[in-house]
Amino acid sequence: MSATSAPALRGPLMRVGVALACGLLGFLLVAQVRATESVEDRLAGEREEDLAQILSDLSAEADRLTLEITDLRLTLLAVQNEAEGEQVALRSLQRRLDDLRILAGVVAAEGEGISFVIEDPAGQVRQDLLVDTIQELRDAGGEAMAVNGVRLIVSSAFSVRRDRLLLDGQPLTPPYRIVAVGPADTMAKALAIPGGAIDTLEARTEVRTTVEQLAQLTVPARPQTAPFVFGEPVVESRDGE
Repeated sequence: MSATSAPALRGPLMRVGVALACGLLGFLLVAQVRATESVEDRLAGEREEDLAQILSDLSAEADRLTLEITDLRLTLLAVQNEAEGEQVALRSLQRRLDDLRILAGVVAAEGEGISFVIEDPAGQVRQDLLVDTIQELRDAGGEAMAVNGVRLIVSSAFSVRRDRLLLDGQPLTPPYRIVAVGPADTMAKALAIPGGAIDTLEARTEVRTTVEQLAQLTVPARPQTAPFVFGEPVVESRDGE
């Protein structure tokens, strides 16, 4: 094929391509219009009673979907409220567990509190005075306490053996240092009230006390949990058995 014949063929081919593209576009437009017209024609061909029934069916479907959406929203709200309630209950149980751990002395306690030192070179302080002091601190908000590093728990007890003070079997040597986590100012004022722990202690020979309020202190945990001994019921035997 010669170079002069190529331009002559290019023109007819381009016209054919444009014609095909225009034809395809027209076909798509006509198909879309016919699809729209078919729906309109179908509705236009329905009787008034049929159109009313179609409208009623659509309205009923819309109402059903609205009710379903409302039910789903109520279900979602109930699930959210239940989840929130479970979280509140879980947080309450966790706080209770933390309180019980502190009372049992199995965890260290930290926070503001006081250090109360009792100097007793003549050995005048006995267990009853220490018990009264500890009780005053508890009444004033003391949450966790220790005496000379021995953690106090709900079953703790002071005793005397061979004229020596013991706390839960651990010997105590003066000076006695009581540390307590709780409202420092309140506990310090409770110890200093007229006729309170400080007055009672310092009425003894050579006994002196010192109270220090601390913004942060730590009451140690027990090195091991206290053992508990449980009784067992005795079954009475019947005569002749």
